[in-house]
Amino acid sequence: TGQLRFPATQAASGGANVLDDYEEGTWTPTLAFGGASVGITYDSNIATYTKVGRKVSVSCYLALTAKGTSVGAAVIGGLPFTAAVGNEFIGVASVYLSVVTFADWPKGIISGGGTSLALSETTNAGVHTTLTDADFINTSVVIFSATYFV
Repeated sequence: TGQLRFPATQAASGGANVLDDYEEGTWTPTLAFGGASVGITYDSNIATYTKVGRKVSVSCYLALTAKGTSVGAAVIGGLPFTAAVGNEFIGVASVYLSVVTFADWPKGIISGGGTSLALSETTNAGVHTTLTDADFINTSVVIFSATYFV
């Protein structure tokens, strides 16, 4: 009594004001540099999600034991759902970094049509740059939470 139950498989509704989907679960985050993860190992890479309708909230804890040999832009992949396409659906993360080099503010962005979070930074002067393998060491930690739409 007093509980809302949703079926195991979404019973999609055409009504804009009908809540027809709720789901909780875990996902496995992966770090890549330049699209590759050669030699990356983790002390921990755990994550959870909650999906209510089209809105997905994720949280992630990723701690490295080896950053590997891949080079390029730092991206965390494996998000549980593909993000909707459109500027109004871009997901922005609250990011905490430990033993990662960055200027003033770390950022994470989930672009439409993807299942990953790109890591970047912004300086006090407003200069935006992408974080890369050169910013990480073998014991780097990334923690984030974000909300995006599917």
